[in-house]
Amino acid sequence: MVLQPLEVEVVVMVLRLAVTLLGVAYYVAIERKLIGMVQRRHGPNKRGVLGMVLPLADGIKLLTKELVLPRSAERSLFLSGPILLFILAYRAWLIYPVRTGFYGFKYGVLYYMCLVGVNVFGLIICGWSSGSRYGLLGGMRAVAQTVSYEVVFNTALFCPLLFFSELELTKIQEEVFFLFFLLPEVALVWAVSSLAELNRVPFDFVEGESELVSGYMVEHGGVGFVLLVLGEYARLIFRRVVTVCLFAKNWQGFVGDFLFVCLAVRVRLSLALIRARFPRYRYDKLIGFCWGSLLPLVRGIFLVCVSLVRKG
Repeated sequence: MVLQPLEVEVVVMVLRLAVTLLGVAYYVAIERKLIGMVQRRHGPNKRGVLGMVLPLADGIKLLTKELVLPRSAERSLFLSGPILLFILAYRAWLIYPVRTGFYGFKYGVLYYMCLVGVNVFGLIICGWSSGSRYGLLGGMRAVAQTVSYEVVFNTALFCPLLFFSELELTKIQEEVFFLFFLLPEVALVWAVSSLAELNRVPFDFVEGESELVSGYMVEHGGVGFVLLVLGEYARLIFRRVVTVCLFAKNWQGFVGDFLFVCLAVRVRLSLALIRARFPRYRYDKLIGFCWGSLLPLVRGIFLVCVSLVRKG
């Protein structure tokens, strides 16, 4: 039986989703193991060889738990919030730069920016619909922090795009620039804004355990918690893919694809080292740093990039 082009695309999308889910699960285990090594403790090591069966055991445990709905929760929004965040996170993987793909997104970068902007609605829905004060405060922090650093993030994103004149990740990956050395300031601003926008240590105030227990996801358990965690780490991993596309040089052929994946994994694991080494920042200083220091800096860098492109 010969598959039609539409059927082939559906099969490819399903396989891509399955591989992404498996990669996210094992990335969590590897991150925990790496943090344990840095902090001189064992980390996960009780399930399988070196704890490599732990992601499957955690998934089965959470999926078999009872789904509890708080009395004060808005049930429809409480159930749909994690699903919305999960769908938004994995919709971004449709524009993964594969040169042998069956379709392409001509405006893939703009599509990705739209997904990043809409993601904040899922956070506030999860926090507000739970009926918990901790969840509501986590959702409010998510709105303030994400919207603030999205301005910096989008401006830093357009700096390398000026040199590529493309909005499709596959074509951007085919360029031969190595912008990490040409634009180190943009790469640094991109890294800081990504950590803040993704709520990662040391900027994880949206779900700060010492203040809000677990923030916007405090009342979610079982399947809802699984969807929230998978969505969070899927956004994190795909951001590293975009980082490699924008700032790293590309090599052609199979070797180039292999090196691309290795470099993306190395960039992802660098976040685990940041999580293991740096303490949590202060929320008021984080917002002040964004509007008072980081935004004027990245706007100035953007004007310099515009002038360089016009002269070239």
